[in-house]
Amino acid sequence: MLLLTLFCLTSLISSVNAECGLRPSYESFLETGKRIAVGRYAKAGEFPWHVSIQSNGKHICGGSIISALWILTAAHCFAEDVPPDLTVVVGGIDLDLPLEEYKPDTLILHENFDRMSMQNDIALILLSSPIEFSNEKIPICLPFMYDIDTWQHCWVAGWGTRSAVPASHVLQKARMKLISREQCLERIPELEENMLCAVLERGERGACQVDSGGPLVCSYWNTMKWFQVGIVSWGEDCAEKPNHEILMPVYSYRGWIETETALRGKPFFIEGMDNCGNARVVPSRAETQLVFLEYCLLLFFSLMATRLL
Repeated sequence: MLLLTLFCLTSLISSVNAECGLRPSYESFLETGKRIAVGRYAKAGEFPWHVSIQSNGKHICGGSIISALWILTAAHCFAEDVPPDLTVVVGGIDLDLPLEEYKPDTLILHENFDRMSMQNDIALILLSSPIEFSNEKIPICLPFMYDIDTWQHCWVAGWGTRSAVPASHVLQKARMKLISREQCLERIPELEENMLCAVLERGERGACQVDSGGPLVCSYWNTMKWFQVGIVSWGEDCAEKPNHEILMPVYSYRGWIETETALRGKPFFIEGMDNCGNARVVPSRAETQLVFLEYCLLLFFSLMATRLL
């Protein structure tokens, strides 16, 4: 029984550095996905997938690492072409410190993005060179279902602001809660189809620090993984209470992401790997690992119960 338990844990731990949605420099393996520290400012390694998209050295939007070559963000952050001075900054929480910079190769805006309604407010950035993953640079997992009741402990973060106050140089964070479309329509009747809505959790500060284009991440029933459920598109004025954020549901755009990345010759698969071969649909590695963990735990408790009888 002990050998079986060690085998299960070793099999899972061995893939931590290559897996999406984990935070090895922030928490232990057994605590992963169960906590984010209280407070206004993020800790080192707390959001290792969060990036700063900059123009002329200034932060303009947030984004997320979904693989070594691809950044997911919002379309409204850009004009049609990549600005010549655009950079993607990764690997830290303090923009005043030297961080890694990557140049974009290609900017992909959703072909049906509407700047008036903000429909399909999603974009991809193909980097000119791959990110070398470390404890401070980890891709986020993409969601495997839409149901808002599935996702727990949701957070947004960012360096940005919607007010005249300068952006913070240290990454800030806020707890959010996904709400139903019906609840959101009561507050925002102009809400378009295929948009998610989240509100600030009770007791949290205003979400002025939220990055447009940044990820809303949630855990899956206290498991070891974090998933990007939404892309921050727009929201209410910071003075409004409660503060509502409108998000693009990432699950609805999984097919678009796979198609567009494959057309550029750098296919992204949902498990978070780049591949130069032909694009194909494969099971999420995160889903497979969760099932494996559940099987191991079930087997472990069964053996324990047998010994006690």
